[in-house]
Amino acid sequence: MANDLLTVLDAAPNELRVCIMEFWPSDEWEHAASVAKLESGWDAFALNDTTSAHFPCGSELEMRGGVRITAERSVGYFQINACNLPADWEWQRLYNARHNCGTAHMLWEQAGKRWSPWYFSATNLNLI
Repeated sequence: MANDLLTVLDAAPNELRVCIMEFWPSDEWEHAASVAKLESGWDAFALNDTTSAHFPCGSELEMRGGVRITAERSVGYFQINACNLPADWEWQRLYNARHNCGTAHMLWEQAGKRWSPWYFSATNLNLI
């Protein structure tokens, strides 16, 4: 019966499921799908852009639970903050599922194979 249960990964959009399975080890597939679900609602075109002329990338907006919240331009399934990427990156490419997953995987690896770059989602999911 346990094999009949729908997993979070099974419910994810196909293009997201495929790239999660390509980049992460199998024991992280459910975590990756869950983080993406919380971050974007599995919307490949999700955009959280809090930047403005008065608050460019990285400007402090508020403190939340002791965490400094800064202006961001977070894009796609994993809400990759383009403000933290090199200036020559074309942030619009993050709408591509494979590019978004690959960048998310790079951030996950750089964080020591931890979900800390997605602090609020990872905390909500008890991953950190």
